[in-house]
Amino acid sequence: MTFEDPTIKKKVCPVCKREFPATQAVCPTDKSMLMYVQKDELIGTVLNDRYRVLVEVGRGGMSIVYKGVHEMMDRTVAIKMLQSQHVTDQLSIKRFQQEAQAASHLQHPNIITVYDCGVVATGQPYIVMDFLEGESLTDIIKSGNHLPYQRVVPIFIQACEALEHAHQKGVIHRDLKSSNIMLVEVEGKKDFVKVVDFGIAKLTNASGKVAQNLTQTGEIFGSPIYMSPEQCLGQNLDSRSDIYSMGAMMYEALSGLPPLMGDTIYATMKMHVSQMPEPFSKARADLKIPEAVERIAFKALAKKPEQRFQTMQEFRDALDSAMRQQYETGSVPSLISAPPMMGYSTTSQAPLRHDDLEDLDLSGGLFGNDPPPVQRTTMSRDRDTASSPYISGSEGQRRTANLSPSQRGVRPPASPPESSRKTGVRKPVADRKPKNEFPPVLDKLKAILTPKVLIVSAMAVIIPAALTGLVMYFNSLGNENPFALEKKFVGVIYYFNPGSVDSRTGTQSPGFIFMRTSPPNPHMLTVNLNEVNINDYSTRENNKDLSIGNRWTVRGDRGPKDSLIMRNGEHMDDSDGQITPARELLEKFLLTIADHEGSRLKVAYETLMSSNWKKPGSADKFKDKFAKEPQFRPDFGPATMIPSCMKVVELSSGKMTILLDGTLLFQDSQYYSVGLVFENGFWKIDTFEPVSSDVWNKPIK
Repeated sequence: MTFEDPTIKKKVCPVCKREFPATQAVCPTDKSMLMYVQKDELIGTVLNDRYRVLVEVGRGGMSIVYKGVHEMMDRTVAIKMLQSQHVTDQLSIKRFQQEAQAASHLQHPNIITVYDCGVVATGQPYIVMDFLEGESLTDIIKSGNHLPYQRVVPIFIQACEALEHAHQKGVIHRDLKSSNIMLVEVEGKKDFVKVVDFGIAKLTNASGKVAQNLTQTGEIFGSPIYMSPEQCLGQNLDSRSDIYSMGAMMYEALSGLPPLMGDTIYATMKMHVSQMPEPFSKARADLKIPEAVERIAFKALAKKPEQRFQTMQEFRDALDSAMRQQYETGSVPSLISAPPMMGYSTTSQAPLRHDDLEDLDLSGGLFGNDPPPVQRTTMSRDRDTASSPYISGSEGQRRTANLSPSQRGVRPPASPPESSRKTGVRKPVADRKPKNEFPPVLDKLKAILTPKVLIVSAMAVIIPAALTGLVMYFNSLGNENPFALEKKFVGVIYYFNPGSVDSRTGTQSPGFIFMRTSPPNPHMLTVNLNEVNINDYSTRENNKDLSIGNRWTVRGDRGPKDSLIMRNGEHMDDSDGQITPARELLEKFLLTIADHEGSRLKVAYETLMSSNWKKPGSADKFKDKFAKEPQFRPDFGPATMIPSCMKVVELSSGKMTILLDGTLLFQDSQYYSVGLVFENGFWKIDTFEPVSSDVWNKPIK
């Protein structure tokens, strides 16, 4: 390994964004490790003689977004381009083209406008659209912990109007989330909504059939925090799935909390299928969210699609009505006439109960058959009849008393045949009782407990119990649970590789952490840092949290060959009791010999502390291993001993071997191996000798 030519490559600090020569390893301001600058060949070029690429503004898993300008019209635009590594993936290209096709169908002020699309010489397709200067709803929620309902309702009215337009054009978004709702300022009007990212939108033709299917049966796309139950189950989706996602966003905006959040992606999706969010009175008791606004959000979050708003227009009208009545009365009354099974009433002003929310969604639809319709008494029909609405108080009694029985909706007593009598309607008592009116108890049980009823009852008990047992068993497996989408490990760092950039090809290699996991299943785990900025999880002070011997908790997706793709993690307060003292001893050893230029081998020999070097002739034996004295870099010091300069390659009972990366510490790029032994309760340096780069590059076992 050699140093990069400083005239060709530069390094940049990921924190302060300042540039430095390639020979410098650490930022002098914030002590962050410097990274090579990777030049983007598209910056400054003109796409198809029209759009000049100015700067990269964002990057996702499949695409990159640039800020650009139309050369002739001088219009600032956003250019979304498929990343080069996905050019050979036909499915990725088709989904990218479908985003352009979906957006091109839509012309609405609250939906981002697509102006053009094309393909560059490298085969990468791109889309040209509005360049939005504003904040996403996610950022605004995070900055303020939540949004007041007076601000939330107008935002979601605009979002509903945008999605109603999309649904009428046959476009279902399928990935609605707070980060896809942008709030910009238009002509002095703040909080102007722009719905973005139709990357996994579903297109339908005029007949409602899917025009192009880019997903397989059971394939799931979307963001789990906002996904509808039917989307979590991989079922066919319609516009009501977007309504559920809109309700989830509204819950998050009002409370500052996601509606449902499990420990894993799988747990979150399972909760969306079978569990209702907590009422605002429990989730955020400190907030005063009107009951009517809460009912709107929870109706959108109904588990059964038929219990939600059926169109975005209905959703929008309910929100608009809430705002209008707020300004007229100074408060927001109840607005929604929900089905009886929801536990809602248009006349009741009682607070929303958690039992009501459970009744809202856990019956029928995705979870079984609906209960039988509720039979209403004469009084309930009086209240519900359109010709005589229920009015409380003396005025209501007076109006009702002046109406005939037929006008009040009261049916006159009748004597229908015995077989046609309705439950809840009493027939006048006859003088003679019918035969067998009160059959014996045993006869009743015999009539009820038929073989079919017994089998169904047994299955109703056995199946849930079996499923519960399976869930408990798989949960007990921990990381060995085949259904857990996220793995969690605790371990000790043996080596931190921050990643690098190939100076010839510009290819960036991802960073890794090699760590030994804790019992009961200790093994060497390779933690891939490609999906996370590890600096966000360190204390940033010399990045010492990432030095060998530090203990970390890491979470992420299980990768191939006993690796983990890290999503998040945290440094633990306690460090390893063996590696950490050995590392601190080695750092002190290097600083000591670096201060004695010209006699470093002599000082190094004198500093060796193990009993092996107390015999006659040991000094000559030690010196024979060196062709020349170690030549430290001019800027060598505590700050240059960054975490990636040391690697633990052996740790057994009473012995340890640590390798030193000469490209970071020494002028001649020489690698060294340091052996340590544990004597009399302390680690002591036993050997210090040069080794080849092949020894450094061997995998850790």
